[in-house]
Amino acid sequence: MDRHLRLFLVVLATTMAAAAVGLPYSPAAAVQASHSVIVSADPVDWSPNVLDGSVKAIAQVGNEIVVGGNFTQVQDVFGGPVLTRNNLLAFDATTGAIDMAFDPEPDARVEALVPSADGTAVFVGGLFNNISGTSTKKLAKLDLATGLPVQGFKTSVNGSVKDLTVRGNTLYIAGTFTQVKGTPHSLVAALDATTGAPDPNFNVQFTVARKNKAYVAKLDVTPDASKLIAIGNFTRIDGLDRWQIGMVDLTTTPASVANWETDRYKPTCASRFDTYLRDVDFSPDGSYLVVVTTGAFWGGAGAGVLCDTAARWETSATGTALQPTWVDYTGGDTLYSVAVTGAAVYVGGHERWANNPFAGDAAGPGAVRRQGIGALDPINGVPLSWNPTRARGLGAFALVGTPDGLWVGSDTTRLDHEYHARIGMFPVTGGEARPPADPGALPGLFYQMAQDGTLVARYFDGTTFGSPTIVSTGIDWSHARGGMMLSGYLYDGWDTGEFIYHAFDGSSVGNDHSIKLYNLQAKGFDVQLSNCTGMFFDNGRMYYTVAGDSKMYYRYFTPESNIVGAELFIASGNGDGFDWRNVSGMTMAGGMLYFASSNGDLNLVPWENGRPSSSITAISGPSIDGIDWKGSEALFVLSP
Repeated sequence: MDRHLRLFLVVLATTMAAAAVGLPYSPAAAVQASHSVIVSADPVDWSPNVLDGSVKAIAQVGNEIVVGGNFTQVQDVFGGPVLTRNNLLAFDATTGAIDMAFDPEPDARVEALVPSADGTAVFVGGLFNNISGTSTKKLAKLDLATGLPVQGFKTSVNGSVKDLTVRGNTLYIAGTFTQVKGTPHSLVAALDATTGAPDPNFNVQFTVARKNKAYVAKLDVTPDASKLIAIGNFTRIDGLDRWQIGMVDLTTTPASVANWETDRYKPTCASRFDTYLRDVDFSPDGSYLVVVTTGAFWGGAGAGVLCDTAARWETSATGTALQPTWVDYTGGDTLYSVAVTGAAVYVGGHERWANNPFAGDAAGPGAVRRQGIGALDPINGVPLSWNPTRARGLGAFALVGTPDGLWVGSDTTRLDHEYHARIGMFPVTGGEARPPADPGALPGLFYQMAQDGTLVARYFDGTTFGSPTIVSTGIDWSHARGGMMLSGYLYDGWDTGEFIYHAFDGSSVGNDHSIKLYNLQAKGFDVQLSNCTGMFFDNGRMYYTVAGDSKMYYRYFTPESNIVGAELFIASGNGDGFDWRNVSGMTMAGGMLYFASSNGDLNLVPWENGRPSSSITAISGPSIDGIDWKGSEALFVLSP
């Protein structure tokens, strides 16, 4: 087929697909685009190939993708001549056709790219001293149409530029520099994106290296330009203790160090690293950020050291010694890049596993295979089912979410077992909408799995129960051990130690499906399941109680992938005044935890922030309304 005809067909198909799902074709924002779906695991067929070196940075500028790194040769995906492109190239964002007019030829590695706000130019940062035939050191603003420097933007830095972000007409830069246009700016600066002049209201000093020369490796700014996050090998910001990560408040005049500090990156991983933090990204709404690291295996979850991890942190948190919302461990493999799109947290490196806190360089209990790239649940960090694989190499250095999909830049040539040399894109088209995981609401049908094997339904308005109805399902529920319902599916432990789920519409039950535990039996999860007395789901967590145990536990759980988190946490019963050893079924509805006791009562306790927040009240029972809840194997509320 003629090459131009093939390009036309690709453009037509891509445009029609984009129109079908309502994708905008606009300049990419400096944060990741917000996606409503997990991107397809099948990369597009039309991206060009970078034939040597590695891709370090990617940006969408208008309808062009600009790629930077350390490389010299590229080729159209359909073949044709091998083109020389030194460290920087551009191609059409919907066809992959290489832009023949854009060839700035920086004389050294490009580290960072970001589009101008109007989508006509690209900011380029790196190690270069010459670009587009002019002496321009480390930072340039190039016209996308010509590849030439934009007139009027004049600046100078005395060190390399490692990262860039644009908000409005402000360009934020990070690197090894200590001066911008002759004025002191230590490692981070804010510039007028039109003129290149430093912003006098931003002069926050990042100083005191952990090892070697101080630098800031990566930064990001919230969409509303209120907060800046930076990572690197510094230990002080304006003299305040901030080890390898710190936040700046951009709403004050001048900008100031935010009251946001953690000690979790103070411990040393492998001694050879001057910093083990590798990338950071705010969510599209700015409410949280995710940090990825290198560092070697140091005992995983039990050691408390965040080497070789992805960790979520809340932007609005304040104070010192802050803790992450969740941590995902690779088991000793580096993560170099992260992209948060709302539907997923994508991570790339040379990782082999995710959900792997208990083993180094091996698959420990809970570990799932995720080679070179993966997607995590933003709520709890548990791996999603998305698993295209990538040839590992040293790593994936750039992950960028655009309205069309997820771009990946690396040093290898295989994505989803297909040839895609050093760059490729997983499209939104064909992606998966996250299935709901709703635990049911009241008023509604309230179900009891009884020890005699029956399933009993009662209408419950939150105060009064209706008459009981036995639901004939053909299943002996006496073997169930705890249960919860999420959006049409019933999950329960079984006396065999299995974790089972079935479709359930309120009257009929689908086939049993056993959830793979990924060797969590080695941590006793199967024993807990076979002795489970109650179970419910809330905010990405599966809570449960165990016979004879006063504690309530939880593990992270993601119904989209049916993967259970490897770590076990205590939710209650550890010195908080609650004793859960007499539970006989429990469920959550409307912020209230309902649980049956061995004395036959059904109790209520308000539930807030992952724990009981008030005293227990008996609301039903033999002496209250004549209903005996004793002997329940599980309780749940219908969630169609």
